[in-house]
Amino acid sequence: MFEEVALRTIAETMTTEYPVLDKDYSLAAALDEMEKYKTDRIILTEKGEIRGILTLRDVIFKLGTVRTKQTTPSALHASSFMSTPVFTLEKNETLLRAAKEMTSRGITSIPVVEDGKPVGLLSRWELARLISEAKASSDISVRTVMKTPPVSVGLQTKILHARQLIHQHDLSVIPVVEDGRFVGVIGVDEIALIFIKYYELSRGEPKRITPLKYLVVADAIKLRPPSVDPDAPLSEAASKMLEHRYRAVVVLDNERPVGVITGLELARVLTI
Repeated sequence: MFEEVALRTIAETMTTEYPVLDKDYSLAAALDEMEKYKTDRIILTEKGEIRGILTLRDVIFKLGTVRTKQTTPSALHASSFMSTPVFTLEKNETLLRAAKEMTSRGITSIPVVEDGKPVGLLSRWELARLISEAKASSDISVRTVMKTPPVSVGLQTKILHARQLIHQHDLSVIPVVEDGRFVGVIGVDEIALIFIKYYELSRGEPKRITPLKYLVVADAIKLRPPSVDPDAPLSEAASKMLEHRYRAVVVLDNERPVGVITGLELARVLTI
């Protein structure tokens, strides 16, 4: 259905402006670069060669260990949090190949290389733009490709438990439901933000900071996330993901969360 789009080369679609940093820089520096580029990942290099990729997902699962509890992001090396080895693709590969790799590996970005050197990044944002513009996406309803979240949480659910659910079920976001009413989402971005703030503040006046184990979803919830109706065209979900620059669009049926659209769903539809 997306044959014309899928057979384009990665070079025609990739972004050439993306965060890259030497792996020996601090975690704080890496997070600053992510913020500068409004993204959730950064390529880490050594002498110009890719050595790893650091994502906010890596941060939330590794911050809070015994080794990091007594320090701050500015005192930690980015390389301690990166995922390695990194899967890469040459820029002349097709989007179909990239989408298949994303789907099978459960990833939403691929560093693009030429002769082993990084030259670009293909991410969920490029996929969202392509699908929002593709004529074929108006013929596909959100309902046919959405992922149904296996769990939900409440406002008083502990943040650490929400993190555990994200890891256990390999999620990006979890719907927050209170008294049967959808009130927002909690996801990788929100948890990472509250973790980072906690670690920075705890160095100043630790006695005045609420311990992480007591923080709840209400402390970090994202209210009014981008949402669509299940029968909306996929192009609408892709457009909203791009417009809000958010990792997921919530699918609401009569104000009840019934699914989500993430970068993986967008990658999967390109392989159909």
